[in-house]
Amino acid sequence: MSFTNKTASEVYLLSLQSTQSRVTMASLLNVMAYKLQKKKTHQEVDWSKLHYEQILILMSELSESGKSPATINVYLSALKGVAKEAWRKKNIDVETYQHIKEIKRIKGTRSIKGRALDLDELNQLIDYCMAQDGVIAMRDAAVIALVYGAGLRRHEAAGLLLSDVDIENATLKVLGKGNKERVNALHNRILEILEVWLDERGLAPGPLFLRARKGNKLINEPISGQTIYDIIIRRYKEAGLKRLTPHDLRRTFATKLLENGEDVFLVQDLMGHSSVETTKNYDRRNEKAKKKAAQALPF
Repeated sequence: MSFTNKTASEVYLLSLQSTQSRVTMASLLNVMAYKLQKKKTHQEVDWSKLHYEQILILMSELSESGKSPATINVYLSALKGVAKEAWRKKNIDVETYQHIKEIKRIKGTRSIKGRALDLDELNQLIDYCMAQDGVIAMRDAAVIALVYGAGLRRHEAAGLLLSDVDIENATLKVLGKGNKERVNALHNRILEILEVWLDERGLAPGPLFLRARKGNKLINEPISGQTIYDIIIRRYKEAGLKRLTPHDLRRTFATKLLENGEDVFLVQDLMGHSSVETTKNYDRRNEKAKKKAAQALPF
């Protein structure tokens, strides 16, 4: 298929900078394809029929289904992007595009679901992996330690290269959302776990975290974000912990730093957040102070 024959949604996806963004937005567009025109994929949608009222109805349905403002705004962003490409391809007229472009984002605070682990749980999870036999267990321990110790998103951890780790200077180079690069310092405990993994992995250039076949044989291919999800889910169950998700490790990183009195703008930088308001959602210090004050009230 030539570029000119691609649909507006396909052109929009090609305009996104990162592979992860394209995968995420393609998934959202497939959801919208069914909601808008009962199509299975976004490639099947007739984007010339996209209009202002249709998007408003979709946003209302998403809100009623319990989607957060942040999630709804991601859907809106995708539709605006597709509308722009549809206008460029002359699938819709300029008036239709302008009406869609002027739809305002939903205001509201994103509800941060999940939990922060206490340190005993975190150490139990890592120690469980370290106590198992085989190279896969060492890899999994390093994955868990680094997702927590550097506050990583799943796709950030999956995309790490060996060259991103600087053991001597105790730093990690991370490529985050929008291809924005940040460098995080690493705790000595994280470095120790990483060194155990590197002894097993070897120092050949390539992905930091390698796939493994049955029999604990490593292959020089990167693990995926989905693999990281599966690792953490499997290991917390094996270790006998309460339910947690990969994002809970990242949440724990932010929460512990803020509870330790670190500046919220520093934590924003370490988390790779574009807005400090996102970082503030992880700050529970005021809630704890209110609870403490309530308990101290004479009664």
